[in-house]
Amino acid sequence: MFHGFFPIGALSLVILSGIVAGPACAQKVDHPRLRAALHELREAHQDLQQARDSWPAGYKERALRSIQDAMKSVQIILAVKDVNSFKGVDRSPDYYQQYKDHGKLRSALHDLREARAELLAAKADFRDLRERALDDIDAAVGDILTLIRYNKK
Repeated sequence: MFHGFFPIGALSLVILSGIVAGPACAQKVDHPRLRAALHELREAHQDLQQARDSWPAGYKERALRSIQDAMKSVQIILAVKDVNSFKGVDRSPDYYQQYKDHGKLRSALHDLREARAELLAAKADFRDLRERALDDIDAAVGDILTLIRYNKK
């Protein structure tokens, strides 16, 4: 007698669990500030590689490394496969004109600070990568500030 009801009952349970758990499990949390930071880090890295400014020896190389480390941490958290094709924000070249100098570095600095705040406020631990990402972001912020503040005398 129960043989006829078991498959229907099991099927109903599967369907109900899909309706209840489906949207919650399928919901992807978007981190707009982290996405913007990753985008701007990539732009700043490319810009810095081509920069002809005369910073003291090692400053540029250190900043390139810390920017790369921050990019990697944010890339892992966001599960971005290819940073080069990643589109985090849509900004025209005019956007960078708001800064008096080093527009892409200053934009990256601004977005890194906002991404840091977003990471601190997030409930997720990002697979135990939050602390590493915060450290990498702090290092990149410090190295970018060093380059921006350096004035050749």
